[in-house]
Amino acid sequence: MIISFSGLYTTRMKAEIIEKLQSLLAKDDALAIQKEFNLFASQYRNLMKSIAEHSHHDSNDDEQDSDDHDEHHETDTITKADDTTASQSLETESTAESNASDTVEKSATEEGPDSKPDHSEEFDKLFFTLVEAFRAKLTSAREARKKIEENTISTARDLLEEIQKLVETEENIGKAFAGFNAIQEKWKSLPKVSNDAYRELNSEYNKFVERFFYNINIYKELKDLDLKHNLDEKLKVLEDQKKLSDESDIRLLEVEVRLNQDRWNEIGPTFKDDWAKIKDEFWEITKGIYKKIHDFYEVRREELDANLIKKQELQSKAEHLSKLQLKSSKKWNEKTDEIIAIQNEWKMIGPMPREKGKLVAKNFRSACDEFFKQKKAHFAEIKKAHEANKEVKEKLLSEALSLKDSQDWNQTASRLKNLQTQWKNAGGAHPRDENKLWKDFRGACDHFFESRKTFMGGETERQAENLVLRKKLIEEVKAMGTDGNRDEAMNALKQFSESWRIIGHVPIADKDAVYKDFRDALDEKYSALKIDRNTRDKMRLAEKVVALKDNHGGDRLIRKERDHIRSKITRLESDITLYENNIGFFANSKGADKLKQDVMRKIEKAKEEIGVLYEQLEVFKEA
Repeated sequence: MIISFSGLYTTRMKAEIIEKLQSLLAKDDALAIQKEFNLFASQYRNLMKSIAEHSHHDSNDDEQDSDDHDEHHETDTITKADDTTASQSLETESTAESNASDTVEKSATEEGPDSKPDHSEEFDKLFFTLVEAFRAKLTSAREARKKIEENTISTARDLLEEIQKLVETEENIGKAFAGFNAIQEKWKSLPKVSNDAYRELNSEYNKFVERFFYNINIYKELKDLDLKHNLDEKLKVLEDQKKLSDESDIRLLEVEVRLNQDRWNEIGPTFKDDWAKIKDEFWEITKGIYKKIHDFYEVRREELDANLIKKQELQSKAEHLSKLQLKSSKKWNEKTDEIIAIQNEWKMIGPMPREKGKLVAKNFRSACDEFFKQKKAHFAEIKKAHEANKEVKEKLLSEALSLKDSQDWNQTASRLKNLQTQWKNAGGAHPRDENKLWKDFRGACDHFFESRKTFMGGETERQAENLVLRKKLIEEVKAMGTDGNRDEAMNALKQFSESWRIIGHVPIADKDAVYKDFRDALDEKYSALKIDRNTRDKMRLAEKVVALKDNHGGDRLIRKERDHIRSKITRLESDITLYENNIGFFANSKGADKLKQDVMRKIEKAKEEIGVLYEQLEVFKEA
């Protein structure tokens, strides 16, 4: 399950991605930052897509929408895009961008006049502008690179003809040497390009360079010096190539072995005797490295095939779950846990062969979507029943509130009991509505029966006496000194609270005021004793227990408080489980890292609140 995106949050995420795209667009080399730009652009589209999907789904089914979103997100990461695919995606996705934008606008219109406007619209417009600007910049960069490559190849061919002519026809050593140096300088100054045509030309050039050094009789000392330098350089390359034999990073190995080959070919000739030895050794090592790369991909292909089989099994499980005709919410929740576990297992398996994997991933996603579609329909029916039951209980509550101050004791008591029976027979509303409705309904009933008991019990005189005693107790608290032993003072204050409880009920009209005076007196003493906040909160809770016991039906009220605390603990523990599940669905990006940090803070806050609630629960258990 995934946390629903709020408007504020998605706007902030959009702003962060826009800032990244603007920063990348400001860089000169569009080709160098192409992959990174595409990554952030893809994240932005996912946000737009998520908003569009949420606009067509029930806002109270956040768990469903989040699961759908995460599943789509997970599938998007299965297949890696190479540079060509990433480039094509910028050119072919503009229609998808327009459709996503239209969907968001349509959703906003269908929400009605009371809906809040989508303040991220300006970011969407800016996003499409940035994508178009980057596309133009990328096209320009490609054209420039292509032009450089074409010019380089053309110049290289001309230089190759010049060196060939010089090697084959020039007999004057001085002119030949001068011409060779000029050609060599021009060749070295050529821009570095990576294509097969240039490699072939460079190979031919090196052959003519070797012929030049072997065919022209240069001064022996100069020739020996140059050959020795080349030998040293080739030996360095040979050592670097040897080191690659122990490299385990295949990606790095593929790049480095080619670079060493290029360096080897660019160095030039050396002594013939040494050349025969090191040449065979170099190429033997190079062949071994390529065999290692080949063997790695053979094993990798086997792993991909094994992953395909595992994911096909998960696909079958998901399809089975999507076909179940579940009737109870408990079963839906149980099967939801199962399908989420299957989704998590899917993510842990790894990639599959590209073409076969696409179909398996598509079918798996469709099965998951179908499951959550049916789940949503089930809970929509439950919600409909909740709303109907809420209507019934609101009417019962309204009548109870109208009767709570009645002094027609017998008839009203009979009517309220009848309303309580109707309440029990009515179905439940949504828990958040049910709790509030029940609290208000029960409060109205308790108020009436408490008033009736007071009226019928003849306690007026005793309550008046109790009021005098409690006022006297308040004066004793105010008169108590706090300069002596701190622990003794604390015990004395606790004894005052116990004495307060023992005194008994006071007239209802005076109850709140006299209790406030007592609490204020205690607070003043606790403040004078400089009690820390945590200890004071615990004392306040203990005082609350005393106050509840002072009420008619105090034991019932305390049980109700305990149940309320347990309910809050259960909800927080459920939230923590949800948050922890969500962390595994985030992609590895800066935007997702920030979201993950927010979720971690929520988890810590929930754990702290649970700790406090358990302490409160202990106080109520001892009451």
